[in-house]
Amino acid sequence: MGETDVTFRHLLRGLPRPILRLAFPRRRLEPLGPLDPSVDRPRQRTADSLFWVRDGAGEAAVHVEIERAWRTEIPRRLFEYASAAVVATRLPVWSVVVLLRPGGRPPGGTGVYRIPGVGGDAFVFRYHVVPLWRLDARRMRKQLGLEGAPFCAAMRGADEAFVRELADDVRSDRGLAKRDRQSAMQLLYVVSAAILGSDTARRIFHVESIIQDPNVQELIGEWEDKGREKGRGEGRAAEARLLLHRVLAARSFLATADIRARIDGEPDVTRLESWLEAAVTATSIGDVFRDG
Repeated sequence: MGETDVTFRHLLRGLPRPILRLAFPRRRLEPLGPLDPSVDRPRQRTADSLFWVRDGAGEAAVHVEIERAWRTEIPRRLFEYASAAVVATRLPVWSVVVLLRPGGRPPGGTGVYRIPGVGGDAFVFRYHVVPLWRLDARRMRKQLGLEGAPFCAAMRGADEAFVRELADDVRSDRGLAKRDRQSAMQLLYVVSAAILGSDTARRIFHVESIIQDPNVQELIGEWEDKGREKGRGEGRAAEARLLLHRVLAARSFLATADIRARIDGEPDVTRLESWLEAAVTATSIGDVFRDG
């Protein structure tokens, strides 16, 4: 197995910390900070995706970049989330799991590449690539528990009935913290839409069923109680604004100050709920507000 300078772009870049913790359970993650000043400027831009991963038995510098060509028909943000699913295989620390459509060709199976500026001249990183569609969804569901549910939706045998069962389990489980449960549902929706198609995902995760979730209803009730003097409509609008902000954050869409002000200043409940529904499936933040 030879050494190469192959780099993998955007695999871990921008992932929320909870997803990184899911990807590397029981391991300590430490950002390394800027790369060596001698490293060329394009590589400097990826310094935020460089981590030490320690599991007690050894350590590795993880600096993963995925070439754009390997993300055929996979939305960038979904690819980044699902690629962090090294948890799905319990592989050693020197491992990467890549989401590909069934039949897709992974970018090699195993290999070694060098990271300039780490540990002296170069740090040699050993990787192993496993596409999720090669894993059995039902078997991995038992091994991973509900925290791994979103990644199970991309595995072999994950049909509509299986994903619906996953969604019901996540929605009803009280073993997960409320915020973790909401994040798992959002990510499960995104993965399902990419793998099974948006129409199937809408049948499973219809926005009305999400709004009727007891946790969401509890939040709505709180806002309605606070805003009862202004009428129930204002309570619905406040809840829609809150959910919209949360969905945009969960999808890692950059909400500028102008966009936040636009959301907070919008009085029309129908328009707010329309934006909320669009935010669940949009590929960019611009798609959310296309209604003007």
